[in-house]
Amino acid sequence: MNPTATVLRNRLLSRARLRHLEVFVRVADLGSVKRAAEAVGMAQPTATQALSDLEALLGGALFLRHSKGMTPTALGLALLPLARRTLALVDEAATQAVAITGGASSLVRVAAIAAGIGSLLGNALPAFASAHPEVLIQLQEADALRQASLLADRDSDCFICRAPQVLPEGWEFIALQRDRFAVVAAPDHPLVRKRSVSQADLEAATWLVMPSPVAARAAFDELFSCSAQAPPTFSVLTTSPTMVWALLAKKGLLALLPTSVIQHLLDGGHLAELRWSSGREFGDIGVLLPLRERSGALDCFVRFLTSHASRHDRAPT
Repeated sequence: MNPTATVLRNRLLSRARLRHLEVFVRVADLGSVKRAAEAVGMAQPTATQALSDLEALLGGALFLRHSKGMTPTALGLALLPLARRTLALVDEAATQAVAITGGASSLVRVAAIAAGIGSLLGNALPAFASAHPEVLIQLQEADALRQASLLADRDSDCFICRAPQVLPEGWEFIALQRDRFAVVAAPDHPLVRKRSVSQADLEAATWLVMPSPVAARAAFDELFSCSAQAPPTFSVLTTSPTMVWALLAKKGLLALLPTSVIQHLLDGGHLAELRWSSGREFGDIGVLLPLRERSGALDCFVRFLTSHASRHDRAPT
């Protein structure tokens, strides 16, 4: 007879070890006990025994073994979210302990899209850390899909993102920074020196374009929707700011990008914005945070961001 949920719960609480769960998650990620053992720093026989002990504890196989590796069974797939969440809580507890022993007394977990990191946080976070050493900021980059998962699991205290189309119940969004599309190039590109760049200039240039799902690609298509012929494009699709910078610098290309994503490259003189008068506004960047159960540290962080943004072209509310 299969064990009940209560029996499995009691078994996990009384006999499962974190090391069991770590090996299990690593095997699920890497598809191999050998690679999992190397990743966690243990001998392969020890990792094999840990996985076997966990399967015996749960009364079923966690993986299907085949010639190409190992894939989770239905039982393995059911356990995987719990195992990941448990290990994440351990990591979080360790981070908070380090914060306390290192002088910080509180923790704020921030998830942010790349545009938010490159602009809003890139400007505000160093100043906040200096002004409030008692607050440890734990920052992770997360796209919209990952943010939805973090939101559902409450694995982040706030989100630096664009305004959601549908505001989650129990949350509010505070717009902090305007964003727009800009045509950018390496500083030595011939069009950078022109006092005014025309549509004909843009049509004659070679472009680095973004992949289709990215908003910058839609803006690029709209820019040339009325042109008789689309401009030439370079044969690389990427959203990596580092690679964009390298390609623009080495190949003499143009790119249409949100200023938030490449603001640090503009400020550092690594890229330059063309004098083009038809820039299009993009969605505001701001902070998404819960209406209730907010810590004092989170409120302090949000107040700082709001004050900082008000001095740097804050978006309209």
